[in-house]
Amino acid sequence: METTLRARTLAEAISQRAADAADRIAYTFLPDGENESHSWTFGEVEQLSRALAARISQDAAPGDRALIVAPDSADFVLAFLACQFAGVVAVPVYPPFPVTSPRRAQTLRTIAEDCGATAVLCAAPEHTRGLLTQAVPELDRLRWIGIAADAQGAPDFEPVPVTGDDISFLQYTSGSTSAPKGVVVTHDALMHNQEVIRQSMGFDPETRFVGWLPLFHDMGLMGTVVPVLYSGNRAVLLPPLSFVQRPARWLRAVTRYRATITGGPNFAYELCCRRIPAADREGLDLSSLEVMFNGAEPIRAETLAKFAAEFAGHGFDSNAFYPCYGLAESTLMTTGPRRGTGAVTLTVSRDELAEGRVTPGADQTLVGSGRVSLHRELLIVDPDTRIPAPDGQVGEIWIGGPDAALAYWGNEAATSDTFRAETVAPQSGPYLRSGDLGALVDGELFVVGRRKDLVIIGGRNYYPQDIEHTVENADPRIRRGCTAAFAVDRAGGEELIVVAEVKADADPDIAALTATLRAAVTVDHSITPARVVLVRAGTVPKTSSGKLQRRATRTAFEDGALDEITSSVATEAVR
Repeated sequence: METTLRARTLAEAISQRAADAADRIAYTFLPDGENESHSWTFGEVEQLSRALAARISQDAAPGDRALIVAPDSADFVLAFLACQFAGVVAVPVYPPFPVTSPRRAQTLRTIAEDCGATAVLCAAPEHTRGLLTQAVPELDRLRWIGIAADAQGAPDFEPVPVTGDDISFLQYTSGSTSAPKGVVVTHDALMHNQEVIRQSMGFDPETRFVGWLPLFHDMGLMGTVVPVLYSGNRAVLLPPLSFVQRPARWLRAVTRYRATITGGPNFAYELCCRRIPAADREGLDLSSLEVMFNGAEPIRAETLAKFAAEFAGHGFDSNAFYPCYGLAESTLMTTGPRRGTGAVTLTVSRDELAEGRVTPGADQTLVGSGRVSLHRELLIVDPDTRIPAPDGQVGEIWIGGPDAALAYWGNEAATSDTFRAETVAPQSGPYLRSGDLGALVDGELFVVGRRKDLVIIGGRNYYPQDIEHTVENADPRIRRGCTAAFAVDRAGGEELIVVAEVKADADPDIAALTATLRAAVTVDHSITPARVVLVRAGTVPKTSSGKLQRRATRTAFEDGALDEITSSVATEAVR
């Protein structure tokens, strides 16, 4: 079976795979994270997708937007692929369960209104409709279409013709720094980015995926589901919750299916180290892994080192580590290393980094996110002057190439600002402005933070994720990935605030714990927080994909809406 396709759209790719290898398994589903429910061959994927597309076409016209609300992996895969055949623009959304969550209901309402959705794809539509319309009544006016694995009608359905310039789907941003925006992904951009991924990670027909990432999110969708069809592989899919509840399920699936590629954000590796006891590690064999990617949030050198050390005895080779960088606005993957080389690290001076320079030192270790490939262009640009920065200088990451997304749906102002940037001296463009800060060193990209989250106090730059990392390592009672550092404006200038979740089973001396955290930040970063606010577990705002929302946390702090246990006594209390 060919790895490289002639297909220009995902629907064409499905049909080509079905023609070349109809009986080869494409997807296997583990709905509880451990036991197989069923598998689909490439032939079955095509037949089921075409049949559902026929039903969608009865209620939605080509170009209409259809929300996909599907907690089940098989339902999601089928709905997304059926939209490709029907010419309907797929809009993956986070299943808003529990529906009692006002934040999740509001996100769904915002997306539905923003994209002008006309239909909802879900399993058991009558039951789901009743639940969701209680929280979001506006959805009741949409057409509800049931997702069912039924091939009836497939042979009679003619796929809607589309071109590479047409829209495949809208990928809504997580809203970590603002309200969700719909990234417009064309068929051309999708297929070109898949070729970037295939070449960078070295996929071939024998590549075997194991994935637990949410499929409504870009990394799960384009990093696991779509490559199966583009590169002719097999994927074993676990629900995200099954991994979070018991991380060993992920590595056991890798062992059982002899996966060659898997991955997730940095927190997934932390979770494996902390929550897979010795008894659950017995029998693990990770020796089949050739690529274990890490992206979507800051990559920690100590996390990689810890995972490698703890699982080396189970066959894990640290050369399989694949730190990478990408974003929805770039379809997915932007940079990645050469397969099999492991992580590139650079120990730098924290003082120099605060001044915007990446220079050798002994204070902080950065992890590289690889290099560009296949017509990709990447610049580091001073965001204020729009002048390209020299090697080793921190600036905003700007991206060019044929797989940059087209626009934000219905948002011309944001589209112009983000997708149509031009440099000066020399003048060139357009480029995609990522909003991320980074530096290039000998062609390797080192990401250091988000531009909008940068804390500037006394003319000095502080990267909030570094402060948060210090806090989370200062005391075991602080929950990892649940700390937010940000600045607030006060009459005397900007002041640093740190909000940290305390583990639910912890019963600390609050005053002593607060003092410990403040001291740790002072020692590591030469700045003392004006306040350290300790809050209850599970209350720091996050996006549906688990990203920290620093701006929402700051708003909650300023509104007095945090579920606070207590706070430190600041030198000059902030009220």
